[in-house]
Amino acid sequence: MELEDILVTSPLPLHPSLAHSRRLSVRVAVDGQIYGKTPFVSGDPETGIWKMNRSLKMHKVPKSGKDFSLTIVADTKGSKKKSILAEFEASELLTRVDARSDSRYHEISTCHPSSLIQFTISYSIKVSSSPIYNTSGSTTTGRSPVEISTDKLKSEESSVAEATQTLSRIDLENYYAIVSQQEARKTRARALNLAGYGFYQLYQDNHEFEDLERAISIHEEAMQHTLSSDSRFAEHSSDLGRVLRMRFDVKGNKVDIDRAMALCQDAVNVTIDTDKAIIKWLVSLGNCKTSRFDRFGEIQDINEAVSIWKQTVKLMEDSDPNMHVVLGNLGPSLQKQCKRSGRLDDLVWAISFFESAVERMPDGHAGKPNLLSNLGSFVGLSFEHFGDVKDLERSMSFQQAALDLTPDDHSQKPTRLTNLGNSFGLRFKRLGDVKDLERSISLFQIAVDLMPESHLDKPALLHNLGASFQARFGRLADIDDLEKSISFAQAAVDLTPDNHPDKSSRLNNLGNSVQLRFERFGDVVDLERSISLRQVAVDLMPDGHPDKPARLNDLGISVGLRFERLGNIEDLKKSISFHQAAVDLTPDSHPDKPTRISNLGISIELRFERVGDVEDLERAISYQQAAVNLTPDGHPDKPARVSNLGSTIQSRFDRFKDVRDLERSISFKQAAVDLMPDGHRDKPSLLNNLGNSVQLIFERLGNVQDLEKAISFKQAAVDLTPDGHPDKPGWLNNLANSVESRFERLGDFNDLEKSISLFQRAVDLMPEGHPSKPGLLNNLGRCFQLRFERLEDNEDLERSISFKQAAVDLTPDGHPGKPAYLNSLGVAFLDKLQRSPNSNDLQRAIALFSTAATSPVGPSIVRFQAAAGWARLSHLGGQNPLIAFECAINLLPQVAWLGIPLTNQHAQLTKAGDVVRHAVAVAIELQEYETAIQWAEYGRSIVWQNLVSLRSPLDELNKAYPELAMRLERISRQLEGSLSRHSNYKEEGPLPLQDVANKASTLASERDKIIEQVRRLPGFEYFLKAKAFDKLTPVAYEGPVAIINVHELRSDALILIPHDSQDPNVSIVNIPLESFSYDMSEKLFRRFSQLLSSEGVRARDSRQAGRRLPKKKMKGSLGSILADLWVHVVKHVIDGLAYQPGDNSRIWWCATGPLAFLPIHAAGIYDSDVVWEKLSEYVVSSYTPTLTAILDQSLPPMIEKFQILTVALPSTPNAPPLPSTESEVRQVKGIAGDICVQNLTSAEATTVRVMQGMKESNWIHLACHGIQDNKESMRSGFLLHDKTLELSEIIREPLPKADFAFLSACQTAKGDENVAEESVHLAAGMLFSGCKGVIGTMWSIQDNDAPKVAKAVYEWMLKDGTPNRKEAARALHEAVRELRESGADFLSWVPFIHMGR
Repeated sequence: MELEDILVTSPLPLHPSLAHSRRLSVRVAVDGQIYGKTPFVSGDPETGIWKMNRSLKMHKVPKSGKDFSLTIVADTKGSKKKSILAEFEASELLTRVDARSDSRYHEISTCHPSSLIQFTISYSIKVSSSPIYNTSGSTTTGRSPVEISTDKLKSEESSVAEATQTLSRIDLENYYAIVSQQEARKTRARALNLAGYGFYQLYQDNHEFEDLERAISIHEEAMQHTLSSDSRFAEHSSDLGRVLRMRFDVKGNKVDIDRAMALCQDAVNVTIDTDKAIIKWLVSLGNCKTSRFDRFGEIQDINEAVSIWKQTVKLMEDSDPNMHVVLGNLGPSLQKQCKRSGRLDDLVWAISFFESAVERMPDGHAGKPNLLSNLGSFVGLSFEHFGDVKDLERSMSFQQAALDLTPDDHSQKPTRLTNLGNSFGLRFKRLGDVKDLERSISLFQIAVDLMPESHLDKPALLHNLGASFQARFGRLADIDDLEKSISFAQAAVDLTPDNHPDKSSRLNNLGNSVQLRFERFGDVVDLERSISLRQVAVDLMPDGHPDKPARLNDLGISVGLRFERLGNIEDLKKSISFHQAAVDLTPDSHPDKPTRISNLGISIELRFERVGDVEDLERAISYQQAAVNLTPDGHPDKPARVSNLGSTIQSRFDRFKDVRDLERSISFKQAAVDLMPDGHRDKPSLLNNLGNSVQLIFERLGNVQDLEKAISFKQAAVDLTPDGHPDKPGWLNNLANSVESRFERLGDFNDLEKSISLFQRAVDLMPEGHPSKPGLLNNLGRCFQLRFERLEDNEDLERSISFKQAAVDLTPDGHPGKPAYLNSLGVAFLDKLQRSPNSNDLQRAIALFSTAATSPVGPSIVRFQAAAGWARLSHLGGQNPLIAFECAINLLPQVAWLGIPLTNQHAQLTKAGDVVRHAVAVAIELQEYETAIQWAEYGRSIVWQNLVSLRSPLDELNKAYPELAMRLERISRQLEGSLSRHSNYKEEGPLPLQDVANKASTLASERDKIIEQVRRLPGFEYFLKAKAFDKLTPVAYEGPVAIINVHELRSDALILIPHDSQDPNVSIVNIPLESFSYDMSEKLFRRFSQLLSSEGVRARDSRQAGRRLPKKKMKGSLGSILADLWVHVVKHVIDGLAYQPGDNSRIWWCATGPLAFLPIHAAGIYDSDVVWEKLSEYVVSSYTPTLTAILDQSLPPMIEKFQILTVALPSTPNAPPLPSTESEVRQVKGIAGDICVQNLTSAEATTVRVMQGMKESNWIHLACHGIQDNKESMRSGFLLHDKTLELSEIIREPLPKADFAFLSACQTAKGDENVAEESVHLAAGMLFSGCKGVIGTMWSIQDNDAPKVAKAVYEWMLKDGTPNRKEAARALHEAVRELRESGADFLSWVPFIHMGR
């Protein structure tokens, strides 16, 4: 007997053990002796088919077939060793031949249990005089033509088995037609299953979906003919499950995967654990679980998949050649489980398990590369979680070993190239070495090139390659890399079916690349496309999938960028919503949770910047803190998150100017730098940011050591950044600014030279057309101007003008930065004019300043400065300057309130005060007296309008029209900020100049429309502009109001004089103070301050406890100051008003500049017996910080419950005792009689109780220490039992019932000398908190004087038992006169003043 047409097939896909042993032979053996064999032949590695070219003759075999067997032998290339892979017993062969003697074609599919690999042998029989087979009959051929013989069926099976890769659809259908007519159920079921497998193989080759559908249909039919008791039930069930899973992978129909899992589970259920076939069925079931997890992300599926793989491993022996295949499935599933659950115990177990597996597997084993690759992946996951670079290095070592052991033609070669490429990419992200990125790109490119075009994994490799080019673009900014990134990402998307589980991630990656192109070129079309791609990516991702939060996070970033670009508040709302959803859907243990929380914080901070709600800022800080807390120490992202927290806290400093926030911000940024490893690509950025913050604290506190630190940090950032890096020009610019600051502070000319050099390098490195180029040119021009001022080299000035002109030319009209460049260029021309006056240069400078001042966009302080320059030059050039001054005055409210905190307002308005006084002086010179009074009042009242009635001018508007107020504030804050700043989300450069200009122009137009709309509303006619003169005239209804304006140009007193008490009209009398100059006022102020300091009456906490002993020449010194005030100021006013001694008329003083701090009310000559040379002999004086403060100050109607609050602190923690305060308040209570008096003494006088009492009382008497904070006047206050009741708190809390306050404390009326235009002190603070009149002190008073004055005042104000606040000024006038006439010195009686009505 001969076996002909021998066909050997192995389970598909090709068993890994055959990867390097593709030649097989079939032998006949009896008791180990070979009786016949076929030549070694090569099989098809894709189909696992070996076709023997010659027959196997068996005539030499002994008659007894008991020990007869067939063996399959493998020949290993390059080795003489022959391996027996499988053995078939003779009984199987003989049984089949005897049972089906009429059949020519046979099949043996069951190997001996000890066989390494399961095979199927198909063959035909040629009968001969063989001792083991002797048939009495021949094959019958007398069948009907329509009947299909078993021989024919087996022949067709052989054809299918031989040519599954090459059979056409027609051949398979012909075979199916033959099979369909087979009547034997088992035979038909087996043949149908083989036909279905043929169509499945055809689909694998051509990816024609109809072939997969046909495979499913035929496998379904095979199952219909397969009973659960059939030996092939498990095989058929598993095969049908496999093709259903394939259709699910393509179409995503959950019904398919659910049924596939059920079928594969049935296969497992009917197979006992000792049956080797159960391994195949478990593998199929595990694959189903993994596919469903990949699609829907249910954690249960991946958990069960891992459990199945673990069960499979337990059922296999270590020596099982299939072990590494199962481990190859277990590895990726464990990785998915670890990523999904975030459980560290899973990761630790996986690393330990695969380390052990690698150690057990011998070198040279075909499965070793796969185990090494899996081990590398798990150690890489450990790096991603903990950030230990040693883990990354180990991971790369394992990946490299796996790659080295993989031949180029191996199917896993592209995958292992990709894994190693990913690791190089991770190391680049961590350490920033571009060589790692180049290596990553190279590996990805090789992987793509090795992968066949039609391979299902081709899109994944293209996706990775595109992402690596995207990363290189981010580092080197080469646009070719970006275009390649988009091209590869697009190809990956195009090759991925819509229902593929990776379609979403590939769309998202393409969206990211397109977004980067938007960030580079600013084309909104790219941004819209990016958002569209990312929205589709979100929509494709099913709810509950573990990657859904990542897609939502990325979509939130893109929509947030569109908000930053276009300003649509709806985009911001969507962005916050997406980020919030991403955070909510991310488990707390997930490694990406901190990143998503941080991005949510960024979006909330954006809303704060837009709307101004402080709660948003606090929430943003909270989120950034949470992101830091959730990030383990050593994690590579920890430094960035700590830095983000510092930046958000700095935003709070920017808003409120609390230096503690800046110090805390610096602390976090320093920690971020310390945590960032040397050599990391992000270290320069962190150093630069730290340097910027440290420079801020230098600018705030003036400590040169801080400036040195800032320079050191910025220099390090520059040194660590290569010249080709896109951030290098910015780092150079920042360093140059700091070095320039050091020059301005210390005057070292070398610093100026270095600054010029740095700015020049920044300009040279900055590409043409970059939005930051104009700023760099302007900075360089500014430094050349400084050098001109130092060396007076005209060439430096010309170069300065040239660079500044270039900055102006490069900046489009409407850009918010253009006014600053115009103003800077105007200053350069001003320098030129001062050296060589030229009418053309004068006109050029005026044009530059006026263009900047009248710009509708740009920071208000810049436009205000430009308006001041315009006015000054117009006045000097003989042109009418009033339009320019009016422009400056109208800009004051914006300078004062738009996003500038109270403390910073003072600094800004100190500079503005001189401009206002100059404007008033020019208006007086031109005899525009009404305009002068309007401007004086408007300019002087800006600070107090912001502190109280218009702390923000929107307060009243917000009460009546909140939506309008919100819109105006939002737009105004945007215009005051930098519309071209970097995105909060990304590190890309600023927006294109023209885009910023368009956005700013649109916002400015909208702002102006809103302001006009507001001014049409009742009660808001003078919103953000000066009141008309006729609205100010009622201020003089009780007596003249003297506005004293002092400027270098001229000094004047403008007096508002009432016609009579019934006539609202007033006259304006201008009294030039020809002998009084601004220089004289400053000298008087300095003498006055030095005197008080030398006498110790400006100590913070010293209401003097006893009679002060006069120091030598003290009386003469203060007397000379009072005499100068009388001779040069006050006497001119008295003479101009024609007052006579003893008139005791009322007058209100409203002084400006240094004069606001001097005791005008006490002016006079006291060192002789000359009479009628003292102000107090003519008038009763009061002060007012503004005219508005004493408008509408009529007496309130008497109420039944009139209450006086008295506060006394005879002893205060950490302050000298004031024993007379108790007797002082007892006097007040005694004088009050039946009037209700609430007294808070000693420990009762806490800030909470005093504040509440002030709100409930009509009159307030405070007998305690008052303190003046010279650095921050808003922190001045009253020293109570628990802490200081600060002016800022008093102003924030309106006092609805307050009518009068007596501040019997030291320094309650000592102004903030840093705010030259205003007297910011406690007395004025009480006035603007609701009190109509206030008595205070200009410096420390004596403890035993205070009760005397208080007694006299209250007796006058409460005569007849009726409270009368309007008697306060006369009462104080008389009380002080008595004190003066009692022999008290100047320092005892002069400090008492009255403010208000």
